[in-house]
Amino acid sequence: MKLLYIAYSDVSVFDSQVVALLNYYSKQKLFEEIVFLMGVHYKSKKRIGKIDSLDSNIKVLIYEQFPQHFFVERFTVKSIKSQLRKIENIDQYVVHVRNDVLAHYVVKAFKSLNLGVHKIIADVRGAGLEQLLEYSDKSKLFLTLKRLQRNKVMQSLRSLKALTAVSVSLKNYLKEKDIDASKIHVVSCLANKSFSFDQNERENMRGILQLHNEDTLFILATGGNNAWQNTEKTIDLLLERGFKVLNLSRSSIEKKDVINKFVPYAEVYKYLCAADIAIIWREQSITNKVASPVKFSEYVCSGLPVITNQAIDLITDFVKSKNCGEIVESLEEIDNTMMTKIKKMNREEISNQGIGEYGIEQISRRYMNVYSKL
Repeated sequence: MKLLYIAYSDVSVFDSQVVALLNYYSKQKLFEEIVFLMGVHYKSKKRIGKIDSLDSNIKVLIYEQFPQHFFVERFTVKSIKSQLRKIENIDQYVVHVRNDVLAHYVVKAFKSLNLGVHKIIADVRGAGLEQLLEYSDKSKLFLTLKRLQRNKVMQSLRSLKALTAVSVSLKNYLKEKDIDASKIHVVSCLANKSFSFDQNERENMRGILQLHNEDTLFILATGGNNAWQNTEKTIDLLLERGFKVLNLSRSSIEKKDVINKFVPYAEVYKYLCAADIAIIWREQSITNKVASPVKFSEYVCSGLPVITNQAIDLITDFVKSKNCGEIVESLEEIDNTMMTKIKKMNREEISNQGIGEYGIEQISRRYMNVYSKL
């Protein structure tokens, strides 16, 4: 089996989700050949650095990604077509496309080249239109054009033999868009092998962070401070309750008892081991309801108990079924009694449960199962 993997590189989870998965495929020798068709912003000058961490056996082609606007998408499609022409015997490849709009572009490019689309898998990561409608301040005209584009995207998705969705709720969302449920396979966000609980690493990192045994350290780790991530609001509420917060984000928050770190991906697991509790607090919205946050996968694989509200179905279901955290309606519910209970939870057990659901080996097997159906 040969794999053509297509993804845009200018996203915060590029290393943790794209590079990690492709490197795992390559090192496990799961494919005869892997070609990565990588999208870069059409104005970008930094193209080579993105592939430095990729396994040397992965062949890389580059297409130019233009803004996902109705009137300029043809330029992205044209660039994809030019790279597809370079791949010999392309009909021998399974084509995994990360992102539903990009899958639409790839379908258009394949059809323009008179190629069949039966081996294309659309890897749907979220409810894109709702994300715009719920959090964007764009004009009505812009949003109307986005609706038109999304209708075209759904038409392309319906034409495919297989799709993946990051959560059961996202699968249900796609079903409501008249996509055949039998074609939709649930494959959530992965956590790389480094994410597991290590007591020695915990003690070492807590020493570096100058934490005392009695200190309760909450962790938030995001790729930014997008509206739906609710990062700063959550930190303010935790500080009011007298807790310490480790903020692993590009956006520094200069407040007492907030430790700001934005570290290389390879070092994140150390900080997760050092923390006591993870918190994911989101607003109630469709965007959040269907999500599979990368950090949640990494939290539980690192053995962290999670406190959350019921905004994200995937998290709510996992925490309830595995008894590895608390579901609360308000941060005001967090008190010393709850902290004592949570700190008694078995970190190694949570880690094993997380790895069994979101570890890279499990996620790889699920994708391979989908590939085998084409």
